Amino acid sequence: MKKKFYVLFCVLFLVNIAIVFAKQDAPSQGFIRKNDFNGNLMNLSNQMAEAKKNTNQPTFEQLMTHSLEHNDIQYIKVENDSGLQRVFSINDGFQERVLRKVVYWLNNSDRVNGTIEATLDNPSNKLTIKMTNDEVITIEPAYTCVVDNKRNICTAKEGEIIVSENSQKVRLKSQSLYDWLMVGWRKEVDGLTKEELLEEALYSRYLSHLGPSYAEFFMCPKIKIEPIDGDPRRHLIYGSALNYSGHHGGDYNKLTFSVSDSNLTGLQVTNLKIKKHISPEESEIQCRTFE
Repeated sequence: MKKKFYVLFCVLFLVNIAIVFAKQDAPSQGFIRKNDFNGNLMNLSNQMAEAKKNTNQPTFEQLMTHSLEHNDIQYIKVENDSGLQRVFSINDGFQERVLRKVVYWLNNSDRVNGTIEATLDNPSNKLTIKMTNDEVITIEPAYTCVVDNKRNICTAKEGEIIVSENSQKVRLKSQSLYDWLMVGWRKEVDGLTKEELLEEALYSRYLSHLGPSYAEFFMCPKIKIEPIDGDPRRHLIYGSALNYSGHHGGDYNKLTFSVSDSNLTGLQVTNLKIKKHISPEESEIQCRTFE
C-alpha cells in the first residue's frame, strides 16, 4: 500500500514539474501583444519615413517635370573661361530676382532629343546651382564638335544648353537662358534699374493715399499709367503689389487699386481690392519682370 502511494506521489510530482516548465517556456499574452505593438510601430515609422523620402523629389526630376522652385536654391554662380565670375544668393533681395529668372527659364525650356555631345573641360561659360539639399547642378552651352586635321573643334549650339547632375545629363533649348549665360549675367545690376526705381516711387506715392492699413503691400509693385481721353494732365493709374508678410511663410495677399489723378479734381481712389491667399503661380507673375 505504501509502495502504491509512493508511486502515485512521484507521478504527481513529475506532472507538476512539467506544467511549471511549460509555463516558463511559453511567452505571456501580454508579452506577445507588446511585441506585436512594437513591430507595428516600427513598420508605421518606416512607412512614414519612406513616404517623407518620396515627397522630396530629386532636383533632376524637378527639372524634367518643370517644377523647380527658386526657394530650393541656395545660390547660383556664373563664371567664364577668362576667370570672371558672379554669385547670386537667395538671401539677397535683389539677387533673388535673378534666381527667379533662371528658374523660370529652366521650367519653360524644351527638351532636345538626340545624342548629347561630351561637355568641355573648360567651357566658355558655366552656371553652377547649389541647392538647399546640397545637390549641385551645372549648366553650360551645348556644343557641336567636329574633327578637323585631327583636331576636335567645338562650337556652341545657339540657344541650347546642357544641364548636368552627377552622371545625369539633359539637353535643353532656351534662347533666353542661353543668351543670359553667354552675356546677360555680366550686366545684372546690384539693385533696381532707373525704370524700376521710377515705378516704385510712383507706386509709393499713390499707395500713401490708401491709408496705413495697406502699408505692407509693397512687394513686387507694378504700376500702369494711361492718359484720360488723351489729356496729358489727367491720368488713370493701375497699381498692384503683394503683402510683405507673405514673404516669411504662408500665402501672399494681392492688393489692386486704381487712381484717377487729375489737375482739376485731384486724386480719387477707385476699385480698391485685396485678393487673399493667391496661388504661387499668380505671385510669380506679379513678381516677374522678365520673359
